[in-house]
Amino acid sequence: MADSPRVLSSKVRIEGLFETCLFLGLLGSWLGLLGQWHWFLDLFSHFRLQYALAAALALPWALWRQRRILTWIAVATLLLNVWLIARTDWDVGGGIPADDFKIRVVSFNVLSSNENHEGVLKWLQQADADVLFLMEVDNTWAKDLQPLTATHPHHVVAPRADNFGLALYSRLPLEEVQVLSATDLPLEATTDPDALTEFIRARLKIADHEFLLLGAHPVPPIGRDYAASRDEQLTSFRRYIAKAALPTLIAGDLNASPWSSGYQFLADDSALRPAPRSWAPTWRRYSPVMIPIDHALCSPPLVFKERTLGPDLGSDHRPQILDLGWAEPRL
Repeated sequence: MADSPRVLSSKVRIEGLFETCLFLGLLGSWLGLLGQWHWFLDLFSHFRLQYALAAALALPWALWRQRRILTWIAVATLLLNVWLIARTDWDVGGGIPADDFKIRVVSFNVLSSNENHEGVLKWLQQADADVLFLMEVDNTWAKDLQPLTATHPHHVVAPRADNFGLALYSRLPLEEVQVLSATDLPLEATTDPDALTEFIRARLKIADHEFLLLGAHPVPPIGRDYAASRDEQLTSFRRYIAKAALPTLIAGDLNASPWSSGYQFLADDSALRPAPRSWAPTWRRYSPVMIPIDHALCSPPLVFKERTLGPDLGSDHRPQILDLGWAEPRL
């Protein structure tokens, strides 16, 4: 028995609504390419994995329903996002690391409201890391992390009541360590002083090799002022590292995905190379809005041997476990 006109009309409306949702979802992929022009458009840049999945799901539907325009949009969106995701690993660089240099660094936003202090402490103690850089450390976190000083006696802790307290624990001697304000960076733009965050600068030495470690946590790009502050702070880190006399590792919750304008301000036209798999989500992992905003980049002859992500420890972020070596860059 044929469907009645009312049923057919209802099916058409449902299909039309579904295809409109697909189109709007795919549209975000292209809006994200315009992030350098407006902070709101830049928010669309973070969800490349989701766009690729949406395009992969939209394509068979469009082919089945013979929707030519939707088919081409799905194909173009899928190719665009696969390319953008894949290219994050193109500039990782490499070389043969020296035998006398190896270091493991953990970078972790513990989340100030996270109540799993005992679990975080236990995991950090078992991570076999030479250096621990922690973010969102308040006074309670600082107190509960104090046992780390037994194995990592060289440390600096700068707790804050907001979400931008920092801590650095090292079992290697720190030749120099400072908690600096963003105003110590070569800032060029006029930004809101309240939107500038502190960072940690440490100088370490292994064998005959010295390098700088910068631990950073800029503000999230929520609103025009905060987005401008994040972008300017990341740009200033690039200038700072370019003038540094030593190879540099920068790590932290940068509040920027590899495809955002802020990340490009840091990574573009510089000697910095990203850690492997910088596309892997670190925030809200395994949720629909999961995105990669925790990163590490280094300048040669520092090289990344491996980057892995730690377990769920109650924070909205996953720890980064960074294994580095020392090698001249490949020609």
